[in-house]
Amino acid sequence: MIKELFNLAGERKSQLIQGTILYIISSLFAAAPYAFLYLILDALFKQSLENQKVAIWIGLIILCLIIQGLSLYTANRVTYLTSYRMMGDLRLRLGDHIRKLPMGFFSQTQVGDLNSLVSDDMRKIEPIPSWVYPKIVSAIALPILIATFLFFVDWRMTLATLTGVPVAVAIYFGTQRIQKQVAQVQKQAIVSANSRMIEYIQGLAVIKAFNQTGKRFNKLEKALNEYRQANLAMVTRLTIPVLAFAGILDLGAAVILFVGSYLLFGGQMTVPTFLLFLVLSLRLYAPMHQLVEYSAMMRMMDAALDRITDVLRIKPLPEPAEYKELKNFDIEFLDVCFSYENTPILQNISFQVTEGSTTALVGVSGSGKTTITNLIARFWDVNDGEILVGGVNIKDLPIDDLLSHMSIVFQDVYLFNDTILNNIKFGKKDATREEAIASAKTSQCHEFIQQLPHGYDTIIGEGGATLSGGEKQRISIARAILKDAPIVLLDEATASVDPENEIAIQKAINSLVQSKTLIIIAHSLSTITSADQILVINQGQIVERGKHEHLLSMNGVYQRLWESRQQAKSWKVVSKLS
Repeated sequence: MIKELFNLAGERKSQLIQGTILYIISSLFAAAPYAFLYLILDALFKQSLENQKVAIWIGLIILCLIIQGLSLYTANRVTYLTSYRMMGDLRLRLGDHIRKLPMGFFSQTQVGDLNSLVSDDMRKIEPIPSWVYPKIVSAIALPILIATFLFFVDWRMTLATLTGVPVAVAIYFGTQRIQKQVAQVQKQAIVSANSRMIEYIQGLAVIKAFNQTGKRFNKLEKALNEYRQANLAMVTRLTIPVLAFAGILDLGAAVILFVGSYLLFGGQMTVPTFLLFLVLSLRLYAPMHQLVEYSAMMRMMDAALDRITDVLRIKPLPEPAEYKELKNFDIEFLDVCFSYENTPILQNISFQVTEGSTTALVGVSGSGKTTITNLIARFWDVNDGEILVGGVNIKDLPIDDLLSHMSIVFQDVYLFNDTILNNIKFGKKDATREEAIASAKTSQCHEFIQQLPHGYDTIIGEGGATLSGGEKQRISIARAILKDAPIVLLDEATASVDPENEIAIQKAINSLVQSKTLIIIAHSLSTITSADQILVINQGQIVERGKHEHLLSMNGVYQRLWESRQQAKSWKVVSKLS
């Protein structure tokens, strides 16, 4: 884990090394006073103690303590500043890396997993470089320095003092494997519990409607039970090894008393030496006891660090080295094939959308319409073929630059917990209030916004919870209009709009056609009858293409879709009494 920590440090690695050296120097001067204490005790028992010598030794002890304090202060300052800057860099790096990952990563990852990754996992590893790592360095350096000093005083007593250390070290490393296994299980249990809790909250309306609240929601209860069992397993599996480690070290004190008494009464060792070993054995064992505690914390943090590094190892979509200028905003698919998790979605798709025209994508659910728009925005990369914008392969355009040319209205609209005005200005932060209002009027949402308590300054709640589906969708269209990008992608733009507003929305969309390259997906075929080109998608292939009237005359898939939509409009609930 320490190696992984230094790898993540990047350009701050040298500062971490500097802090490590300072902690070792601090430990050295923390151990040095005991040498002068030994000299004082030895002189005292030999009755050769002189005031001048005592003053010199006490002065040297004070000097060591001052140097130790200064070294520790400098080490803490260097390490703390470095660690928090490093964690800040890592947070930005993780956020930027996740942003560049293909959308497949998000569809395979639970919401609770992502939430745990960017918040809980990052919070858990923050103490590693700033607190735990320095403690471990000191806990290792101080016993080594004390043992080295004691070896020159009396090698026999030093060996007696270290008798239990090899066994304790063996137990320690054996415990590491158990700790890592338990920490990983606990981490997965936390992620699962978080995911189920978020799922429970987000789906509370459905859960209540089907009377599955409380313990009846088995998925949440099971996840919480697994989390409880993981915590219990951590305690039960680690208790015996930790007690064994501590017990073996504590037996070292008994060995010191036995061997020391034997050598003392045999005249082979002086009383000051015996007292020195009794005192320093406690100073030597104390950091080693703490090492187990720090190690357990490290294992918990290790599981979090592993998850973060695993995400950082996922390769983002490749970016080109050079920027290419777009001369126009034509869109072209050339024999595009795309599969998701080995399931073919698009097969040899080819079509062209000229700049400033409107192209509609129609077809049954799951035919691949949304996938086409996602590929244009490069949320995924194609498996075969090419997608060109302005004659340039989108793989040769930086993703940020590509998306700067696009406004997207998603099928599932997401609005932020902010004012309506700021949600509309989301794609153009420097837009004026007047510009935002003008885009709202164009998207037919100005009237209902004015009726809200604070108008455009109304906070709409997370996800736009206080608005209806149609209202949210019209605000998202206003957001796309305000961005004024040359390419507009509308995915089910009228899916949540009532019939009264459908015509108004269609007018808003038509206003974009004058200067925008527009690709629209719609189940309501009446909204795309004036499109310059309609592509009928079926099982990942374009089976028909042309304008509305032409497609109707073909008596094919589009004509059947049109008839089914007309029949759906006349649907009504049948009375049981009739």
